[in-house]
Amino acid sequence: MNVHRLCIALITLFACGCSTELGAGKINIRYMAWGNPEQMALEEQLCEKFNLENPDIHVKFLKVPGTAYLNKSIVMLASDTAADVMRVDHYNFANLQKKGFFLDLTDLTKADPDWNESDFFPQTIDECKVNGHVYGLNVLFGGTVIYYNKTMMARAGVEDPYVSWSKGRWNYDRFVDIATKLTKKDGNGKYIQFGTAIPVFPSWTPMLYGFGGDFLNSSHTKSALSDPAAVAGLQFISDLRYKYACAPTLAQSSNSAFTFESGKLGMSFDWMGMTPRYRKAVKDFEWDVVPIPTGPVSGQTIVKGNQLVIPSHCKNPKAAWRFARFITSAKIEQLLYVKNRRCFPTRIEVASSKEFSDGTLPPSQIHTFIGAVQGGKQLPIDNRWAEWTTAMNNELDLLWNGREKNAKVVADRATKVIDKVLTEEPGW
Repeated sequence: MNVHRLCIALITLFACGCSTELGAGKINIRYMAWGNPEQMALEEQLCEKFNLENPDIHVKFLKVPGTAYLNKSIVMLASDTAADVMRVDHYNFANLQKKGFFLDLTDLTKADPDWNESDFFPQTIDECKVNGHVYGLNVLFGGTVIYYNKTMMARAGVEDPYVSWSKGRWNYDRFVDIATKLTKKDGNGKYIQFGTAIPVFPSWTPMLYGFGGDFLNSSHTKSALSDPAAVAGLQFISDLRYKYACAPTLAQSSNSAFTFESGKLGMSFDWMGMTPRYRKAVKDFEWDVVPIPTGPVSGQTIVKGNQLVIPSHCKNPKAAWRFARFITSAKIEQLLYVKNRRCFPTRIEVASSKEFSDGTLPPSQIHTFIGAVQGGKQLPIDNRWAEWTTAMNNELDLLWNGREKNAKVVADRATKVIDKVLTEEPGW
């Protein structure tokens, strides 16, 4: 073989996302993920740990920026050069699975004597299944809760939200009352502190559910946003800005002027994954978490994770499965979700452990996260999610930026564009 052909062979070898045996009997596989520097450093350590504990396999970690991750994933999956194990955001899972990119893992689960669905929270399994077949393993799972500034509450003389919750009066009326009392202006009439903020999509969804609303009908064939319950939920969200003035407008919140860690925001809807960030960034006030308030219909929050998948053309799925199982093992979940609080454990035993419930570091009300997962509702993520949510959010922006303050008008517009998308042929 001449040098030119050798170079081509080597390029082909390393470009292939499937496993290849190289020297000393090792099976070389690749793992691809995205995240902030802290998350990437932690996952690299996990790969090194796996390599030490599994001398017959070597995992190489591929770090891809989040902004480029989806496009790169699609190109690699379509060209059969994808990494052996990939982390896929659940927002994209259904669409990519429907295109046949992911290996059906059902046979691997049945052949694994240590695999038992009952070890995991049901929602974490449901997110990975399509027509009863398993196509991924859940990671970075969790539900939304409310982070709140205990110090700000005490100074304002308002009842701690957790006390309100424990007494059964933590509802959206109480939420607005507290948020309004926490909102302050300086002597010149300029806002210096807000009680809450309208979170980015889909973190505001619990407020929609709280009023009994939803995005789509049960068959995912038409929009449900024009239903009175959904309109009431959307109107409530908008009113936080334009009626009660307890949440900053887009202009007021520019340049991250009012963030939770800055101490200028009393309550924030967010995921458990924010815990490490707040532990590191918040130094000047006490904070904790409380469940989502109860609305006229529901106090249900949302849950969501990501999936570890194996591409359908992987040449050594058993090695890839071993690595995916390692990442989702109890000992690694103890590291990721108990020690580092990256997100919520998928395993019931880890979430039930004494170590997970330790409230030495904030937040002390850890069981709030457990309740969120146990009672949380899965988002209606389907293979058309990206298309119809993009169309919907383009219309809802009118409501969020105050150009239209009547939620019914905006909901009707959103319904038309969503229904149009759902009747069209799917995009790529």
